[in-house]
Amino acid sequence: MIRLLADILPIDPERERVIIREYYRDITDSIDSIQKVAQQVNDGVTGSGGGHHSLPFILGGILAALVGLGFLIFIVRQYRQRGEQQLGFTRA
Repeated sequence: MIRLLADILPIDPERERVIIREYYRDITDSIDSIQKVAQQVNDGVTGSGGGHHSLPFILGGILAALVGLGFLIFIVRQYRQRGEQQLGFTRA
């Protein structure tokens, strides 16, 4: 499995920190503005609470992502095997 993913380019940690900081700032700004709008809309209205009904959707999304990742790894493996076979035929 490590050999399968070994050809990924290395990541620059400092660049990743800068990107994460920028995204975090944007996310907090977005969340603050959404909270302000939600407070204006829900002023005087009681919420129903809960949120437990969304658990199957979350688990289904995670399962779909894992199946998709497995499919992509399978496709990459098949592509590399075909490349090795073609390389073997050209050497012969």
